[in-house]
Amino acid sequence: MNMWDDRYRTHDTVYGVQPNAFWASQLALRTPGSVCLPCDGEGRNAVHAAQQGWAVTSCDLSEVGVNKAQALAQERGVEIHAEVANALEFHPSQHFDVVGLVFSHMPPAVREAFHHRAWSWVKPGGVLVVEGFHKDQLGLGSGGPKQLDMLYDHDTFRRDVEEAFDDATTIWSARCEQILDEGPFHQGFAVTQQVVLLKQHA
Repeated sequence: MNMWDDRYRTHDTVYGVQPNAFWASQLALRTPGSVCLPCDGEGRNAVHAAQQGWAVTSCDLSEVGVNKAQALAQERGVEIHAEVANALEFHPSQHFDVVGLVFSHMPPAVREAFHHRAWSWVKPGGVLVVEGFHKDQLGLGSGGPKQLDMLYDHDTFRRDVEEAFDDATTIWSARCEQILDEGPFHQGFAVTQQVVLLKQHA
């Protein structure tokens, strides 16, 4: 059984129904356009974007998660295009003004390839918005992978994206200490890494 199917099935919500605060704050700075959210789970971030007037494409490996995302969208009176897909095999049919990686941690063997794929989905002039757990999160009980090499720091996206692509510029990168309140699996003091990368026009 898919571990995520099991987790999403056995909890009303895993990470709550309110959007990630950093994601919401970044959308609020921008004129609504198109958004892509891989690894979107139960849809809290996709549905929030749709409520703010964005055209939303999302995917998740978990069919249970995607079904809950679609149900949340219907409950909130908005539309999202959500499909069941492995983010490493997902092939969206367009490019996007904003691509969001919200706690989208990957094993080190595939992380760089995933970040390259996510970057390829960003339109020129668009941004990649990231929040994930920092390496200093290891040992804290507020969420995230329990393997150091699955966590982020300032150099992760500089190395994976900015140094790999001539059109990538980091416009925000910060280690953030905060109190998470995102459903039962993200609760309490946490250390995250926030990144925003701008794709330059050719």
